[in-house]
Amino acid sequence: MIRDLSLIPGVGPKNLKTFKRHGISNTYDLVTNLPKKYENFSLVDVENLKHLEEATIIGLISAPFYTVKKRVVLTTTTLLVQDKVVKLLIFGRDYISKEFSLNDKVIVKGKYNMFKNEINVTYISKKIDTPNIQPKYQIEHISDRTIQKMIEYVFSNNLVDVFETLPTKFIEHEKLMHRKTAILTMHFPKNETDLEIAQYRFKVEEAFFHLMKYHLSMPPKLKRTPLSYDIGWVKEQISLLPYQLTLDQQEAVNDCFRDFKSDYSMYRLIQGDVGTGKTFVTFIAALGAISAGYQVAFLAPTEILARQHYENFNKHFGHLPSGLLTSSLKDKKETMNRLNSNDVNIVFGTHILSSEAVIFDKLGLVVIDEQHKFGVETRESLIKKSVTGDTIYLSATPIPRSLSLTYFGSLEVSNIKQKPVNTPPIESYLLDDKDISKIIAALKVAGQNNEQSFIVVPAISEGNKSHSIHSVFSILEPHFNPDNFYVIHGQLKYEEIELIMDRFMQNPKGILLSTTIIEVGIDVKNASTIIIMGADNFGLSQLHQLRGRVGRGSIPGKCYFVSSKKDVERLNFLLQTTDGFLLSQYDLKLRGPGVFSSIIQSGYTRFEYLDLNTDLKLLQGIVKDVKYYVENIEKYPYLKKRIFKSNVI
Repeated sequence: MIRDLSLIPGVGPKNLKTFKRHGISNTYDLVTNLPKKYENFSLVDVENLKHLEEATIIGLISAPFYTVKKRVVLTTTTLLVQDKVVKLLIFGRDYISKEFSLNDKVIVKGKYNMFKNEINVTYISKKIDTPNIQPKYQIEHISDRTIQKMIEYVFSNNLVDVFETLPTKFIEHEKLMHRKTAILTMHFPKNETDLEIAQYRFKVEEAFFHLMKYHLSMPPKLKRTPLSYDIGWVKEQISLLPYQLTLDQQEAVNDCFRDFKSDYSMYRLIQGDVGTGKTFVTFIAALGAISAGYQVAFLAPTEILARQHYENFNKHFGHLPSGLLTSSLKDKKETMNRLNSNDVNIVFGTHILSSEAVIFDKLGLVVIDEQHKFGVETRESLIKKSVTGDTIYLSATPIPRSLSLTYFGSLEVSNIKQKPVNTPPIESYLLDDKDISKIIAALKVAGQNNEQSFIVVPAISEGNKSHSIHSVFSILEPHFNPDNFYVIHGQLKYEEIELIMDRFMQNPKGILLSTTIIEVGIDVKNASTIIIMGADNFGLSQLHQLRGRVGRGSIPGKCYFVSSKKDVERLNFLLQTTDGFLLSQYDLKLRGPGVFSSIIQSGYTRFEYLDLNTDLKLLQGIVKDVKYYVENIEKYPYLKKRIFKSNVI
């Protein structure tokens, strides 16, 4: 039951308008609009006051008010608490002496200075019956106490029904407060312990639906006939490669072919360090699917990446019929007809592959590069076209095992750590923000050697970041030939980015100033230098990914991390370490799982109570229950409805 707010005494047109601005249209909205924060007025014994800690005490005003008006207005008096006198400092409120008199009994809150025996007052009132914990709703023109009274009236007069959102067994297993009780406690907390229990309930609720939605977005394994691949033919194709696969690559390939032999569809995450050859593993897996008579679709997040993968495949397996399909291509119809008639073994493309217009004759394996950059619908639409359901996800950011088990528990994971023996080293340097001359010199040396360079910044325009596209461009642009200087960022149209990237890649002296949109997959063999401005704004894993944009050909790479002196210790660790898996573990410990939020939180709402940086153990603790409810979701229609009715959990 949901009732109109006008049934509550004191709610007139003005309040209705204010509530509407805050998304509150009925009694249910009102009671589920939980306080934004709380002010604690729990009383402290005067003998237990602690130095520089907030405290609340009750006493009698025991001295006249004395006000001094200089740069600031300061009013002083004293408070008699039991048999102890405490000095009160009240800033900016010269009217205070008109509201209070000698011997008034008041409640006072503020920070206590033990050495001066004084309190810097933030709150003073004659209403000594103030609740110990006072909710703050932050709704303008309506007092917190008024809102509390309205909510109290709603519950007392049964003007709202609050239904449970979590399964009963889960609530019992996790020993959680029931939802209605938790809502009442949030509005009318008796003490800090009760409030913490109520807040924990909502934290677990957010964690539960976050994981449920994430796991349900992953396609289930399908029962299917094992693939009859031709291992002899696959080995012949591998022999055409100009180099030997690393042991890690071989093991990952074996993982894929073991999956092909299974009675269930492949559902595998292949994650590897920068330059370890993850893509080649998927090429060989694709050969297995092709030899079994199936087509392969390779989904990339950008046209540039799709084209790079297409060209790379053709460089080594050009004798096999392949195709490229992106929105900007003019011959889309021809490629789509060839897919439909099975004249193409493997197609590389962007989100257009998942559209209804693209029809495969016999799609088997689907490879999704950087899956978190696609919406659930795009991924699922393509995977549903596969008759076998075989899916490989590629991730260039190694995800710590504790996170992958929590978020990707139903995926098999292959880790590739070894790099090919002929990989040139990348020299890393740490520069101070003020070393502009060294940055210019490094870029000029690269240009003189006919080598390309990247400059990466954390923001497009000046704001709370020290470096941006605008600020760095204005500093560097006068020092270089404008024909060699290129700029891309996320506010440009996709077609513009593609055009600028093409021009940059064809210019051996090119300098590309960019945001982190070049972070993953950009493969410019001639690029030797990357300057990362404001390195303190990025996680170690992200910095490592950016470092991997150079040294991808025969030319050794140079990476310059430009930062303030405050970040030296963390960046020195990066200078000494080239192991992406080790760096991801360090990132997890240093900054929490929130640093991987682009992967584990993609597409999800902001949390009110759950904190990805501190609540990993909570997530890990409920993942087993979440898997049960995911597998049995049809038995819980109310869960399904809540999860899929909107993007808001």
